[in-house]
Formats: sequence, structure tokens, C-alpha cells
Amino acid sequence: MQSWADVANITFEEDAPRADGRLSLVNSQVPAVADSRFSALWGRVRVNPEYADNRTPSVNNYGRHTLTHEIGHALGAAHPGDYNYDAESEPLNYKDHATYLQDSQAYSVMSYFDPSNTHHDFKEHYASSPLMADIAWAQKVYGANHTTRNTDTVYGFNSTTGRDDLSLNSSRDDAVFSVWDGGGNDTLDFSLYHQNQVINLRAESFSDVGGMKGNVSIAKGVTLENAIGGSGSDVLIGNHADNFLTGGAGPDQMTGGAGSDTFVYANASDSTLYAPDQLTDFVSGQDKIDISQLLIKHHINTLTFVNRFSGTPGEAGVGYDPQKNESWLVIDLNGDRQIDFYLESQGRIRASDIIGHVPFKHRYV
Repeated sequence: MQSWADVANITFEEDAPRADGRLSLVNSQVPAVADSRFSALWGRVRVNPEYADNRTPSVNNYGRHTLTHEIGHALGAAHPGDYNYDAESEPLNYKDHATYLQDSQAYSVMSYFDPSNTHHDFKEHYASSPLMADIAWAQKVYGANHTTRNTDTVYGFNSTTGRDDLSLNSSRDDAVFSVWDGGGNDTLDFSLYHQNQVINLRAESFSDVGGMKGNVSIAKGVTLENAIGGSGSDVLIGNHADNFLTGGAGPDQMTGGAGSDTFVYANASDSTLYAPDQLTDFVSGQDKIDISQLLIKHHINTLTFVNRFSGTPGEAGVGYDPQKNESWLVIDLNGDRQIDFYLESQGRIRASDIIGHVPFKHRYV
């Protein structure tokens, strides 16, 4: 119930004396896993406890998904198409019964059809809260809840959401959710995953996270500012906002999009000579490359830009090929005249685009 209230102007209160409607939840050995009935002022959800997942409705299992689905019905949500479960009829299938292409459980918890029908792969996991199409429906009917997570919020690892389905604690956890966010400076953090990922900050987009495909989405009207990748070869895609993109280890490809974007590096392994990151749309004078945390870890207070390494830690060079519009940044972190950090870019990088000056309070003395 809380997941529906988070996205729309709905408040659930137990035994409220002056409620606008009534919703009952009961255990019952119904023919199906669960069912629901509703009218304008009344709704009832029946859940069959004979099914193991219904007895333990945990994040991303079918029992939790079923509760979200049936509560959606009680609020007035229908299936995306004109179909319903009937034990005596032929089994429903996407080809014969879906009435529009996006009718799958990648877009809506109200759908009967597997995410694979729309080229998504949830590895047999299920969403525990409303998805992109459900959020749009609930907000059209009840209005959007803009008080939900309207301050700076982190989704995924290091979550500050206070919601178990939007939070990850280890690389073994699975992410299947759609983000609704009321404002603030917000972050998708998938830093502990080792698989190759696609993390897209654009509204109404899908991300491939933690070895699944299209398993994290962003609802219409939502602006998220920051993304953090893992240790694989990730693709990070920004939006119209001023994004902070952190690829992490592995050769990553990052596209900032519109806005003044900052590409953040904290470790030498984040971009190396043999596995460099690629910045696809860098705009000198607008975008930035922040290596201040990298310098702090190597006890370097500021970069020195040189034409050739002389053996002093913290020396850096930038190059540019105007024929190809390609640029690169190289840094010697330990003074051995070797390239310890190497980054490539489509678009020119200038020394003035590098945040390579460590604030005084973090300086190594």
C-alpha cells in the first residue's frame, strides 16, 4: 500500500473514521493465487495462503508482486488489455491477448505477460511496487505525490529511500523497480555490481542493471542528476540536468547530454591506458572532469600540466587531434614517468576543464 501512496495522492490509514473509501485484505483459499473486487467506495483483496510466496511476500518475489497487483485493482486499475484469469479458459498469452506492444510486467505490475515479451529480462524476479505505466495511471486518477523523496535521495546501493524495494545491500541483491522522485539532487548507485551495465538517467527510460535487462526504469516527469556504475564495462547516459557521472572500474562509456556535466574519478583503475573510459560528448568550458578524490588517495595536492613527465607525482598532460575531434588526458600519479591514468574523449579537453586542485582541508601535508 505504501508503494502506491508514494506515487499518488492516496493515504491509507487503519480503521480511519472518515475515510473516502474502504479497503479490506483477507486470507482466503480462493481458486487463484489472489483476487480482488472493488467499487467506487469499497475494495477487497483476497490472498490465498496456500501459495508459499503469499506466506512470505518478500522483495521481488511473486507474493509481493501479487499484493501490489491486487491492491492496484482495488484502487481501480485494470489490466492493460481486455483480459482476465479464468481457470476454465485457455491460458492467456502475449501474442493473442496483449492489445498494445508495451503490455508486459516490465511496464506494469497490472500486466499478465512476462517482461521477455518486450525484450526485457528480469531473471524470474518481479517488481514489488508500481512501474512506469502504473505510476502514470495512478497520478492521472489521484494526482502525483510530489512530497515523496523530495530531498536528495540515493537509489540502489547506499540507499536513503527508506524503501526495501528501492534499496540494495550487496551484489547478490536484485533490482527491479521504477523511480518516482519528488525533487532534490538524486543518484542511481549501482556501484557494487560487476556486470556490464547501461544506466540511463532520462525520464521514461530503462536501465540494464546487475545482470538483468531493462529492470530499472524512471517514471515520466522525474529528473535524476547522478549515476554511479560498477566494476564492469558500463554505459552511463545523462539527461538535461547538470549530471555527475561516475563510471567506476572498467572501461566505461559516458554521455553527459545537455547541461554542464561532471565526470568523476576516484581511482586510477577507473580509466587506464589499456582499458580507458570514453567520454562521448565532452564540451570544453561547460563539462568538467573531477579527479580530486584520485589525487587525495595518492597524496597529491594539485596537478601540474607538462609536455613530458619529469618524474614528479601529479604531472598531467592533455592532447587533442583536431582531425578526429578526439582528446585524451594522461596522469603520472607516482613519479615513475609512466601513465597511471588515461582517459579518452570525443570533444576537446583543456587543462581548465580538469578539477585537479584538492581543497585545503583535504590536502596532504
